[in-house]
Amino acid sequence: MSSPAHAIYSSTFSLSLQGHEFQPQYGVQLIFNKTAQSLLLCTAACSQNPSCRTFDYDSSSHRCRLFEADLANEAIIAVASQTSIVGSVILSASLYASMYNQSCSACQENRYQACSSTTNTCQCPGNSYWNGSMCPLQLFANATCGQIDACRSDLNLSCIINSFGEFTQCSIGINLFTIFVYENLNTDEIFHFLIKLK
Repeated sequence: MSSPAHAIYSSTFSLSLQGHEFQPQYGVQLIFNKTAQSLLLCTAACSQNPSCRTFDYDSSSHRCRLFEADLANEAIIAVASQTSIVGSVILSASLYASMYNQSCSACQENRYQACSSTTNTCQCPGNSYWNGSMCPLQLFANATCGQIDACRSDLNLSCIINSFGEFTQCSIGINLFTIFVYENLNTDEIFHFLIKLK
């Protein structure tokens, strides 16, 4: 088992068959597009970058691309080059549960959680959120969301709440107000609006 000091470099990856590359849904998900002399060095570059969750590597051109994207929501596509391969970090709740909300000493130099300067505790790193067991990546526009911090706030997205008080989807331009609608069963007034400025 790796020591905490080496945890940022400790990752387990799954690899696709050769002849595939990663196609991100959004350009902002590309972190790095450079050359690496081997698949091992490209894999190491991903492991050392806490934002990297997926990479692809072409052993012919030595192209190494790192992405802040999960395979669950994105595409691996077949390509003509049989020298291209996709790798993805394997994540599990066990990588998060023992550290989340603990003192910052628990997550020093760890790729899966970061020390929050606000709370001095281990929290999900940028562009991810705590879902109760791990830190999935925040969602993009029109994605179904289940909690207030599930959407990419850096892209001005908010998880919209419908008139029943249920979270629905990530949307742009609604982030100035969060509107909760309550039905008052004791009076003739049907709706009360609580408008919270963000």
